[in-house]
Amino acid sequence: MKILFIHPPSNVNLKIQKGLKYPPLGIAFVAAICLEQGHNVRIFDANVEKNPFQSLRVLIREFQPEVAGISFTSLLSDSAHYTAAFVKTISPGVAVVAGGYHPTAQPLDVIKDNNFDAVVAGEGEITFIEWLRAYASKDKNYSLINGLCFRKNGRIMVNPARELMPSLDTLPLPAYSLLPISRYSSMVSTRAPYVTFIRSRGCPFNCIFCGVQKMFGKVYRVQSPQKTVSEIERLVREFKIREVLFKDSDFLIDRNNVIELCKILSERKFNFIWSCNGRVDMIDEGIASLMKRSGCRMITYGIESGNQDILNNLKKDFTLEQAARAVQVTKKAGIQVTLNIIFGSPGETKETIRQTLAFVKELDPDYLNCAYLTAFPGSRLYDNALDNGWFIYGKPDSFAYEQLRLNATKMPVKELSASVKNATRSFYLRPSYIIKRLRRLNYAELKNDFKGLWAIIRNY
Repeated sequence: MKILFIHPPSNVNLKIQKGLKYPPLGIAFVAAICLEQGHNVRIFDANVEKNPFQSLRVLIREFQPEVAGISFTSLLSDSAHYTAAFVKTISPGVAVVAGGYHPTAQPLDVIKDNNFDAVVAGEGEITFIEWLRAYASKDKNYSLINGLCFRKNGRIMVNPARELMPSLDTLPLPAYSLLPISRYSSMVSTRAPYVTFIRSRGCPFNCIFCGVQKMFGKVYRVQSPQKTVSEIERLVREFKIREVLFKDSDFLIDRNNVIELCKILSERKFNFIWSCNGRVDMIDEGIASLMKRSGCRMITYGIESGNQDILNNLKKDFTLEQAARAVQVTKKAGIQVTLNIIFGSPGETKETIRQTLAFVKELDPDYLNCAYLTAFPGSRLYDNALDNGWFIYGKPDSFAYEQLRLNATKMPVKELSASVKNATRSFYLRPSYIIKRLRRLNYAELKNDFKGLWAIIRNY
């Protein structure tokens, strides 16, 4: 069959954020399975297109797909529904299937949109293939496909959940060959070609704002180091990749696995650098040193707040002392540090915001990401926000890190919003920070500096 996978644009107004373009690996995993099954597959990533809907119209008319798969997070839900309607307008006979995090968390809401013919909930590789087989059959019997939500004779049907894959080593390399590799980058990447890579699924931790467990469960599953290295070798050899971001929720959970992976990467001496996400209570001098030798350039830590009570409210399960120690150890190993912080958590006040900024400036990371607290469907925070009326506009169906949609504090909305906007400026426009960046200035860093400065000006 002809199958078109679509990553919808950041929003239907086409105001795509420049400098942050990650490959859509969710659909790339499913696309790879479809290629193995002999299907004719294309991927359309709207986030790297100047005129995405114009380009999509041309592709649909030329390729004439029989099936379109749209994968999306809650941040892209409005755009995904718009895209599904657009596809149906161009080619009414195309079967449109939804997948990804948001359809997993809210399958009933998604399937109510008649532009979607089915919803794949949870890990989609096996479910989608089984749906394709049933769709191609005469009777189109979907009743035995776990993880599927669909309509039958006007009724919405929800099948039992799909079992989680016991081993990720059985999955093929995502279909990077179908992606425009040269167009991907991040605000802090320094080499090209650049891609993201996911080697694990599931998370055993308890952060109330995260919905990863809704999609991938609480049991942590990770590729073997040998599998990861073989796939990295392919990326370097076939696509000339020079920088990789391991986009796992937490790269460091399986310590022995990470140690072995780093040792093999050090031995192979690939010409690439890499970054990852990690928890502050998972790093130490030994593993940081190994990571550096194997090419690690940066670690991003989600410290979220500089106030211990707020960390406890968010169920982060680590201390400020551990956060400070992690940054110290990482810097000592010669690895750059990015910190993520969240404003507007339960218990947040003007004083806790001041404490967070003071804490972050004391740690002095290389980069800082500031975001508003966002309640995604499937997270405990989402249920709490509904129960307590924290959604500012009374609508829990619109999501954005960079826009204040949720107020779980007793602060006035304007005061909370102003505090967050001031946070980024007060960190990046410090003379000491500017001097530090100037001292290590090179072309890649200069390019990132201009991106960051423009983002600050635009936000202001």
